[in-house]
Amino acid sequence: MPRTVTKLLEPLPGIRTLVSAADRTIKISVSPDKADLPAARAFLYRALNAYENKFTVLIEGVPFCFLPDAYDHILPPRRSGKNVFPAICKKCRLRPVCPGLRPGPVLSGAAQLLRPVLATPNELVIEVNRRCNLACAVCSARGLEEELSFGAMQAHMRKARRLGIKDIRFTGGEPFLHPRIVKTLAAAKKAGFHVLVNTNATLLSPALIERIAPLTDNILVSLQGRDERSEAEATGTPGLFTKKLANIRALRRAGIPVLRLGTVISGDLLENFEKYLRLAKELDADIWELYRPMLSAGKGPAETVTPAALRRLARRLEAGLGGRPRVLFANPLPLCVFKKSQAPLFLGARFDDGHTRLVLDPRGFYKPSYYIQENLGTDLLAAWNGRFLKKMRALAYLGKKCSNCPLRLRCLGGSRFLARAVRGSYFKPDPWLAG
Repeated sequence: MPRTVTKLLEPLPGIRTLVSAADRTIKISVSPDKADLPAARAFLYRALNAYENKFTVLIEGVPFCFLPDAYDHILPPRRSGKNVFPAICKKCRLRPVCPGLRPGPVLSGAAQLLRPVLATPNELVIEVNRRCNLACAVCSARGLEEELSFGAMQAHMRKARRLGIKDIRFTGGEPFLHPRIVKTLAAAKKAGFHVLVNTNATLLSPALIERIAPLTDNILVSLQGRDERSEAEATGTPGLFTKKLANIRALRRAGIPVLRLGTVISGDLLENFEKYLRLAKELDADIWELYRPMLSAGKGPAETVTPAALRRLARRLEAGLGGRPRVLFANPLPLCVFKKSQAPLFLGARFDDGHTRLVLDPRGFYKPSYYIQENLGTDLLAAWNGRFLKKMRALAYLGKKCSNCPLRLRCLGGSRFLARAVRGSYFKPDPWLAG
């Protein structure tokens, strides 16, 4: 273990650490009756910030509400007949899976540190339209004429800010086909949001990039090929690859803080991964996100993107952990399909299926994710607290094995969309798990 790791993880009073280099796991145990709890929390955040990109950091001894924005790292407290549920539990999204809090220092002396987990979404995603100049077979967006008006988006943004939501994402379709997209980005930035944008980057120009750069904190560019041929085959639109690469480089030069690339895993990527990686490095991306295809059985790349194929890819990526760009599997996959040491490569299902964010459809209603088209209504908070997502967050669909897994709040049982597409219900096992 590097000295820097040892130094950072020198235990404070009431804190013990255990590092497994073989499993890439750091386990931190907190004894609330022996620790200075504010100092302990600061220590835990330092450890997470330093090592969660390379290690699975697991924390025990404190409740989810002690680190509400890092709850998925916390091992559930032990059940006890003495456990209690303070008032904040009523707003906590993990109430169905939390066994409550033990009476003691966390509940008494440090009660002011506790916050409910996900009382509101972490992020509001606005699909400004469903129109696109490309025709990607694996895209979640299907052609619709509807698009959100600037006034409607403003109204939803105002509600989100009142609720304390900090992150807002604009996507489509292709958001730069929306006539008021620049004005919308400016309004979001003025309102104080952290602004994220998803785009295919082919409609950008130097002048447009100059206008949007100060309004964008994080941009995700869809990159589905490694050259003109493979990009055209994936997007159904030839002749745009050179322009896309030029625009990605221009976005980098424009000073947008975070540049991400996103690629749906395909047979071509699996066969030519090093060429794709070389391109991602040449484009100076901060993060390269890889996506499991969200397609029903028997369609397209889902037939070639198998657990065995992704295990081989994970072995390759594990060797490069800590490099640039950071390469991640960024959408739902059952983590038990892979080795423990590979867990830092996976974001899991946290950002999908309504677990931490909501999507505003261009037809004006909220839904759980890009793929799940369930109409949750037109009010953000009512959608978040509605019957459908209450059932989702109860995690009753997890089997006993999943319920005992320390990564269950990251994995969340894999994809709910694919469970419905293949098994007929959102609350059935992911197709890659035994039924």
